[in-house]
Amino acid sequence: MKQEEKNKKSREHILSHAFAEFAAQGYLGASVNAICAGGQISKGLLYHYYADKDTLYLCCVDRCFRELTAWLSSHLEVETVTPDQYFDVRLAFFRENPLHQRLFCDTVVNPQPHLREQLHACRASFDALNETMLTAILEKETLAEGVSKQDAIWELRLFEDFVNTCLKNAGQETLQMEEHNRLCRQALHTMLYGLIAH
Repeated sequence: MKQEEKNKKSREHILSHAFAEFAAQGYLGASVNAICAGGQISKGLLYHYYADKDTLYLCCVDRCFRELTAWLSSHLEVETVTPDQYFDVRLAFFRENPLHQRLFCDTVVNPQPHLREQLHACRASFDALNETMLTAILEKETLAEGVSKQDAIWELRLFEDFVNTCLKNAGQETLQMEEHNRLCRQALHTMLYGLIAH
């Protein structure tokens, strides 16, 4: 086996065990010792490829968001997307990838303050896709007077942040994805269509 292939295989082996550990324990509960024990990896080898726990965590988060974004992009049509379609497709991904679901929830509900900028970079493509989808949804609607699409998108993001903050404050960082999805879907519907039937 060529050295380059060996390096790639070693990095992937470490990353897969780290992904499982961070998904199961969250950032705070995960440890390099547990990753090494679970994958029969020496600390020397792990630190050869990944500088520290933060670097390893960010690589896992980056993979999580890249794979989620690729799935959404391949399963949704921007021109015809609806809020329900978006959340149904997102939920289908997490049902097939439960480790991604746990890592996603840990990242969005309980982001580590010292990694805020790096986490924002990891999810930049996901956020851009969400903005594209939301813009497409809003294009089909008549907005209230004085409200621009950018205003609406900004407020929808605030709503999502509010839901995540409420979950964190309620101690539900490990909420099941179905419930997290339901709350986000409900928040989006409330934001778009209100609470009162017209």
